[in-house]
Amino acid sequence: MSTILRRIGQPLLQRNSKSQTPIFRQQRRGFASEEHGEKKVNFWEAPTSVASWKEEQIVLVVLAAWGLGITTAMKVFGGKKEEAK
Repeated sequence: MSTILRRIGQPLLQRNSKSQTPIFRQQRRGFASEEHGEKKVNFWEAPTSVASWKEEQIVLVVLAAWGLGITTAMKVFGGKKEEAK
């Protein structure tokens, strides 16, 4: 019985060649990367293909466009009118 348990537990106690940490204690990154679907690129690498941009960069570009539009509208339609003397 003890030999069976030793065989079962042996892979858990093996050491990784890169570090001295047991294999079962190493961190695994299961959902950290997208390996399926099309590859996402930076917006400056393919500026005309919005569908292939990274999601974070889409948000930044949209927020920048809104900021530019609001600032332009405030300068054009807002502001103080000077009186002609």
